[in-house]
Amino acid sequence: MSGKKGAIELERAVSSIQVGRRHRTDLGDLEPLVASIKREGLLQPITVTPDGLLVCGARRLAAIKQLGWKTVNVWVRSGISDRLGQLLAEQDDNVLHKPLTLLEAAALYRELKEVLAQDAAQRQALTRFSSDHQPGIIGDAHLASPSHGTLGSARKQAAAMVPGGISYTTFDKIGYLERVAADTVQPDKLRTRAQTELDRINVGGAVDPGYSRIRADVDAQWRERQEELERLAREALERVRDTSRRKRK
Repeated sequence: MSGKKGAIELERAVSSIQVGRRHRTDLGDLEPLVASIKREGLLQPITVTPDGLLVCGARRLAAIKQLGWKTVNVWVRSGISDRLGQLLAEQDDNVLHKPLTLLEAAALYRELKEVLAQDAAQRQALTRFSSDHQPGIIGDAHLASPSHGTLGSARKQAAAMVPGGISYTTFDKIGYLERVAADTVQPDKLRTRAQTELDRINVGGAVDPGYSRIRADVDAQWRERQEELERLAREALERVRDTSRRKRK
């Protein structure tokens, strides 16, 4: 057994390693990696938490499973039990190995954004109600909601932490398309078009044209619904007036 900062190396059953929820869904072509591990062995151990949750090395784990390994040397890392720590470790692994697809990167961005916003809100709350900042000491400002800048800052931080240098506006546009595609309230044809745009993006297509097309369709549909509601309201009002006029005669 050997160690490095915050970790120990030991042998673990492959079947006991839990992959859990990860943002990389496309592991790519594993054949070169399988051949390398078969020829040279595992040059860099997989990293797991003390309870066996995979932190880094999803492709290596898949490769050794293909090779039929029953046990494998792993780094056991402590101190990354919180979700943000796990996300950052996964992000580091992605920087050094196969790049994420754009949709995988967008999924990582969304979760990082959520976790960072929650973390910032918690730190803000702790500061607001610490012993040096008791409620009421300097007026009603202590009772205010968390700053609207928290989410904006989290968006920027999250985008900067995802490999590839993609802006948060691009990630948010992808998220919009994914919401439309998953929204059962939307017409099936619109959902299908949104999914088609996502498929196009995932194979290298530009984000903005597809986003603009779907956004225009959604906005047009919303305007049509509003016009229909206004028409129905006018007709209902006219019926009430007609009834009232007939009663007066």
